[in-house]
Amino acid sequence: MTIETLRHFFAWCAVINYAMLMLWFVLYVAAHSWMTGLGQRFFNMSSEKYDSMTCKGMLFFKLGIFLFNIAPYLALRIMA
Repeated sequence: MTIETLRHFFAWCAVINYAMLMLWFVLYVAAHSWMTGLGQRFFNMSSEKYDSMTCKGMLFFKLGIFLFNIAPYLALRIMA
């Protein structure tokens, strides 16, 4: 496996993960009341707790994208 292949791999992983993050955000904004209702029904949590957990989840997912996709991509870009 070459550095070029790994660089393309991490770049596409970042693109796919950011697309998933954007989909999550769009669903959160567009279907907020429906998703909050699911959270209340299945996990017995308030609307404020659901909003807090969703924002924290998006934050950790974005941090994971930076740490596991973008940082290795940039390191390989610097090496090449």
